Amino acid sequence: MRKKLITLVATLFAALTMAAVGASTAMADSPHYVKGPTATVEGNSLVVEWKAAGLGNTVTTVDFNLTGTVDTTSQCFTKSGNPVNGVPKTETINVNATGTFPVRNGQTTGSLTIAPISTLTCTGNQNVVILSAAFDLTLTGDDLPPVHLTGP
Repeated sequence: MRKKLITLVATLFAALTMAAVGASTAMADSPHYVKGPTATVEGNSLVVEWKAAGLGNTVTTVDFNLTGTVDTTSQCFTKSGNPVNGVPKTETINVNATGTFPVRNGQTTGSLTIAPISTLTCTGNQNVVILSAAFDLTLTGDDLPPVHLTGP
C-alpha cells in the first residue's frame, strides 16, 4: 500500500512539474516587432516590411493582414521626365492584403506589396509617376499587437 502511495505521489509530482514547465515555456513567448513595420512607396507600389519575434518554437506560420487606404496623386510623364499636359489624377485605393509567412526559431520576416497604388493609364512611351501618396493602414498578425501606419 505504501509503495502504491509513493508511486501515485511521484507520478502526480512528475505530471505537475511537466505542466509547470510547459506553462512557463508558453508564457515565455512574447510576440513583438523587432524591426518595423515600415511603409514605403516604390514606383507605383506601396511596400510594408517587418520582422517579428517571440512567436514561439511550436508555431510554423503566421498570418498577416494589411487594411486601410492609400491616397495618391499621379501624373503621366514622358521618358525624358517631362509632365504630360493635363491635371494630375487623385484617387483613393482601398487596401486589403493578406499573407502567410514561415516562422523559424520563433521569428519571421515579411512584406506585403500593394500595387498599383494609382490606376492612371498613360499612352505610348509615357510613365505613371506618383507625385504624392498618403496612407492610413493597420497591420495585424497572429498574436502580435496591431500596428497603425500613417504618413506620406
